[in-house]
Amino acid sequence: MVIVSKLKHYLSRPQNSISSASIILAITFAISAILGFLRSRFLYSEFFQCCVLDLDAYNAAFRLPDLIFKLLVTGALSASFIPVFASYLHKDKKTAYSMASSVINILLLIFILAAVIIFIFARPLSLMIAQGFNSYQVDLMVNMTRILLIAQIFFLISNFVTGILHVEQTFLIPSLSPIIYNIFIILSIFTLVPIFGIYGPVYGAVVGAFFHLAIQLPLLFRQGFNYKLIIDRNLAGVREVFRLMVPRSLSLGLGEIENTVTLFFASTLTAGSISLLNLSLQLVYLPSRIFGSTVGQASLPILSRSIAKNQVDIFRETVRKTVIRSLYLALPISALILINRVAIVRIAFGTKQFPWSATLLTAKTLAFLVPAIASQAVVQILVRAFYALHDTKTPLKISIFSLIINVLTSYLFVNYTDWGILGLAISASVSNLVQCFGLCLVFINKVDGDGWAKIYWRITKIFLASFFAGFISWIALQITDLFVFDTSKTVFVIISFGICILLGFLGYIFASWILRLQELEEFTKFFKKASFFITHL
Repeated sequence: MVIVSKLKHYLSRPQNSISSASIILAITFAISAILGFLRSRFLYSEFFQCCVLDLDAYNAAFRLPDLIFKLLVTGALSASFIPVFASYLHKDKKTAYSMASSVINILLLIFILAAVIIFIFARPLSLMIAQGFNSYQVDLMVNMTRILLIAQIFFLISNFVTGILHVEQTFLIPSLSPIIYNIFIILSIFTLVPIFGIYGPVYGAVVGAFFHLAIQLPLLFRQGFNYKLIIDRNLAGVREVFRLMVPRSLSLGLGEIENTVTLFFASTLTAGSISLLNLSLQLVYLPSRIFGSTVGQASLPILSRSIAKNQVDIFRETVRKTVIRSLYLALPISALILINRVAIVRIAFGTKQFPWSATLLTAKTLAFLVPAIASQAVVQILVRAFYALHDTKTPLKISIFSLIINVLTSYLFVNYTDWGILGLAISASVSNLVQCFGLCLVFINKVDGDGWAKIYWRITKIFLASFFAGFISWIALQITDLFVFDTSKTVFVIISFGICILLGFLGYIFASWILRLQELEEFTKFFKKASFFITHL
């Protein structure tokens, strides 16, 4: 009983700083990402060589369910619900819980209505966004899309539960939910694929989504949340959530249009293009999600609370620190991924079931997507900074411009070059850079115009240190590949990759010390704190 009591205490205790919350989110997300790669590896080993058409249809089937989920749930959570709920919770818990219940109930009704529409019109919508698919693939996509709509209902409720727990500064249990989700999909590949084929992981996704929710509910109610089956539109908080949600949902809608445009163009290319592009995006967005999304996710409740308490100076300093710290990690990781891209693809997705030609194409695509790593790391933080200020219009305007850039460049590259998915990768990187620089300029001009000259110089030094890290890793790669190891064997690829990454990392630390980057000292203290925190979990 003592062990159970201690376990409950550790799982439910709050994390009261961005650092501790970010540590938990980064560690659990890294575990989830590893499981995600294993999921992709197992899935592609089953279907890429024998049934690549099925695999393309599977990846495309997530497009419509993800679209309505991100429009309704992600838009409401990140931009409006968390800041508004945080301000209410600071004043009156009873009203905060009533507001949360009303928002959840309204969005659940809207979501069910949208899901019914997509269920009925799944075929014409699929034909529209995957124009290059044959009739067999369209049938698969339609059937899997309809099944995946069920999973999104669980995700809707689960993500609001996550948001409530995050505002309560409880991050551990919610961060375990994606791990549970990935585990169920992996299990389904081994248990359901032999019976149901490509439908197996789709069923696994539905079951995983259910447990994504179920694991969080006990903690939610233990925290005292009082759910009510009500829709109180008279609450000012409910109106404020939807007022802020509309621009954010439109902004996300533009992002989803970008993804849909990419799917549309990729479906017209050779078979397997969608699957290979999906793998490349999975690899390239991992670092930005670990060091951008997790920090941004952890910082939003704290930034929102700072604004609610009118602590503007703390807000500004928090944004500056999170941006520079994310870049201190994202830029060297970008350099190391660029240098070791072939090894990364081979390790992540295998060699026997994943052909060498597919490995090379995925690695090239990954190289052109590398600029998106640092861009997204910054975007994830600045977007949330605007949300904390209850400003959802600025990110929307910038998203519109980046969407236009993405659509134009995608059209030009696909129709007037023979670059294939490489052209789509370049378009994605360009639009990410446009979004990043646009947010930076507006934030500096309108919100925080002081103190950025020093930030620019620090970023320049980080860039130089990252270049040095990449150069050291490149030298190590040439030596180990040409003179030391037979890299036709996976075990030696892993050893060579480990050596190159380690030497690149040491080179980065050395360059940081030579250039007197204060982030080195900050992260040294951070990792000491992280070690202490982990050992005392």
